[in-house]
Amino acid sequence: MCATALLAVGCATYPDSAATREAAEKMVGESFVAPTPALLKRLAQDKSQQICSRSAEAKLTQEEAGDVVRLARASLQYPASGKLVGDWKIGDRLAHDGAGDRIQRGQLEKRKENGGLCQNCHALAPNEINVGNMGPSLTGYGAQRGNTEAIAKFTYEKIYNAWTYFPCSNMPRLGANGHLTPEQITHLVAYLIDPQSPVNRK
Repeated sequence: MCATALLAVGCATYPDSAATREAAEKMVGESFVAPTPALLKRLAQDKSQQICSRSAEAKLTQEEAGDVVRLARASLQYPASGKLVGDWKIGDRLAHDGAGDRIQRGQLEKRKENGGLCQNCHALAPNEINVGNMGPSLTGYGAQRGNTEAIAKFTYEKIYNAWTYFPCSNMPRLGANGHLTPEQITHLVAYLIDPQSPVNRK
């Protein structure tokens, strides 16, 4: 009887999942030290991230997915020039450049321009060896899809905020989180769709 009573008391005082999450987020927030105050913004989840950060076992409802897409579309910003396709040679460099926003020896890396490091997750030009496979292969991206205005727009928006099309996907929201500028993203678009880009050459 005593064991039953103790078990009941223990169950009654065990924190629920919401309290556990709150305690964990507080612990992470208090332990994170950033070399500049601006980096502390990484701890604040926007509405979309809050929806996507739910328990891994819980699937998005149709309403939640719709909210994520709506918020993603609202985040989209386009280059001032109005051109969605830049220079594929610059895009090539950005796709292989992992610099920017890194903390080294307690200091924020001194860098004028962040890179996209697309090769971390995607195969890019044919015969490249050092590529990732978390995302789909992008080899022949433009050769397969073409380089129409519609494809350029889709590609730009997918890089800027992938959740516009795929709610809560693992792809970083490179434009929406400010890591890449709209102009940088146009160069990545060119790298993917320009017929002269190594991505589209056999």
